[in-house]
Amino acid sequence: MIYPLILAGGTGTRLWPVSTKHRPKQFKALLGDSTLLQSTYNRILTGFDKKNIHIIAGSAMSGQIRQQVPIAKGNLLLEPLARGTAMAMGFAAVKLLSKDPEAIIVTLSSDNYVKQINKYISQLKKAARLLKQYPDQMILLGVKPTYPETGYGYIKRGKAIKNSGFYRVEAFTEKPDKLTAQKYIRSGKYFWNSAVFVFRAEQLLLWYKQYLPDLYKILLKIQAAKSQAQVAKEFARAEKGLSIDYGLLEKLPDIMVLPIELDWADIGNWRSVRDVLLMEGQKENILNSHYVGLESKNNLLYSFNNKLIATVGVEDMVMVETEDAIFMCPADRAQDLKLLLQKLWQHKNLRKYL
Repeated sequence: MIYPLILAGGTGTRLWPVSTKHRPKQFKALLGDSTLLQSTYNRILTGFDKKNIHIIAGSAMSGQIRQQVPIAKGNLLLEPLARGTAMAMGFAAVKLLSKDPEAIIVTLSSDNYVKQINKYISQLKKAARLLKQYPDQMILLGVKPTYPETGYGYIKRGKAIKNSGFYRVEAFTEKPDKLTAQKYIRSGKYFWNSAVFVFRAEQLLLWYKQYLPDLYKILLKIQAAKSQAQVAKEFARAEKGLSIDYGLLEKLPDIMVLPIELDWADIGNWRSVRDVLLMEGQKENILNSHYVGLESKNNLLYSFNNKLIATVGVEDMVMVETEDAIFMCPADRAQDLKLLLQKLWQHKNLRKYL
């Protein structure tokens, strides 16, 4: 059975001040009436049985998740401590194996934008079907790049798998500069890493046993735990911040990628929010505010307080206002918000705004 697993535990600091540690971006309606989590859940619901959809997140987010999506109690996997995606996926694998020893997991970020939903669902199922032929494989979904994005990781395809549409993965590259990203696009061999992973739950634990033995031992103890206190104790022993990419993918000798061409975005910063709205046909992007402008275009203007925003000669800017903070930057500098927040953290009297 196929089990979509929505990873909903991130904090989304690069969408501050709307996204904060107590109310992160996945619970915000940034692209319309639905929150990012609701959009992801509803998207997957079009192609998979509700009883098989699972969400994993920190226990502190339980209430917000239940308010936003009709997830069954047993399908909400709660981590007592945040320990990175390697731990999250391993924990989910242990839980799902207790339900189904043949479980196939499809991991999905809670903050992605996808336009061609039917095509997307079809490719997810295609990847899951291939595991019957290649049960010891990790399969990734690679999105054909449409512009030289410097904020995404890239997957370089290698040898084609005959008559399948799949390729071996030759290399992973992290967030290239613009010139390098342009070369990637011209080559036709690189795809955006969508962070969609398709694998057998049992196989994931076998990989952990070989490549992440310490984490594997922790997961075995969690599997045998009789109380939540024991589970929390084992979580505390796990390495902090270990991602599936660095912890496992870079060590696997053979990985497959399934390329897909569709309108997709990782809603990771304010420029990506603006770009998605441009993709939807808006020339001037106004969210939750009254606006009048003169010779202004391609701006993201967001007012939590529904205030009037007026601009003259402003292009390619981001302006976000919430109840207690205002943020502005050129759209192409949106990635640098992370650096700004590091500077803000240095001022103890300002940390309350994070």
